[in-house]
Amino acid sequence: MTRWGSRVLVSIGALLAIATGGVTLHRDDGAPLARKLGLPFPTVMAHRGASFLAPEETALSYRLAQAVGADFLEADIQRTQDGVLIALHDDTLERTTDVARVFPGRQKQPVSAFTWEELAQLDAGSWFNATFPDRARPEFARAKILRLDELLDIALSGPSPSGLYLETKSPERFPGIEADLVKLLARRGYLTDAGAPTRPGTLVFQSFSAESLRNFQTVAALVPRIYLLDEAMVRAQGYDTLVTAAKALGSGIGPVGYYAYPWHTLRAHRAGLLVHPYTLNRRWQLRLARWFGVDGVFTDRCELAVPMFGRRAAVDVDSLWPQLGSPGPAR
Repeated sequence: MTRWGSRVLVSIGALLAIATGGVTLHRDDGAPLARKLGLPFPTVMAHRGASFLAPEETALSYRLAQAVGADFLEADIQRTQDGVLIALHDDTLERTTDVARVFPGRQKQPVSAFTWEELAQLDAGSWFNATFPDRARPEFARAKILRLDELLDIALSGPSPSGLYLETKSPERFPGIEADLVKLLARRGYLTDAGAPTRPGTLVFQSFSAESLRNFQTVAALVPRIYLLDEAMVRAQGYDTLVTAAKALGSGIGPVGYYAYPWHTLRAHRAGLLVHPYTLNRRWQLRLARWFGVDGVFTDRCELAVPMFGRRAAVDVDSLWPQLGSPGPAR
């Protein structure tokens, strides 16, 4: 996780432990709200899937997250030029695909400049093998960008539906994306026609955009909504102002991890909000954040967080790969 200085936080954690005699700080303050919303507690959100071990937001990443027991599959939702909802984080395709090779000169264009037929031609996994050779696998080179429909196929493939924690990514570029998303989720059984979750605790919307959350409030008011907070927002508006705004917008906040101090978390809990910080990937970060009172975490390391948070026993990841199938959906 970037910019959360380990020495500083470990020192603070040690001082707090001494000051409190080792007593857990506000550990379960958010549990009543989580139970009211039907959410697991503490919650593990597989950030772009099991993205430490597999190419982010691809089929294998999500299948692995599902297999290790993550409570939610987290995804960034964008829309193609021809209206297809897809799971992809970046505004452009150059970091995680071979767009420069397949469509030379177009690598700086936004996702919205491409049709689904064009995106389906791209390799969305070889970059991972090149960037992380110690975690490379031959099958990653055949990974593809996922349509949201395909992510839903994965989520619905288990004994019970996996939770979905969906972010509208740069929603100002995709007017009406909230209504499009709700319509698709209703068609696939995650929402009723009235915009209520079919199964409580299996769907959460998130965004850095207050306007997008207000749009969700209009089209699916009963789905929990999380206001994501980055450092620039806190500096510009102030933490307390953002907590007040989050209370009007939904059910909780998703602060960048170095704002997950216990005094910040306590203020959010007092406002009746859940606290789900991002993106915590080290064991000490997960332990410290939980001790500081957060209600769940976004993590690339769901295989670590799930057993640490008592959600399920640890599993041997290496033994799972043969069971996970092909690197992408059949097309």
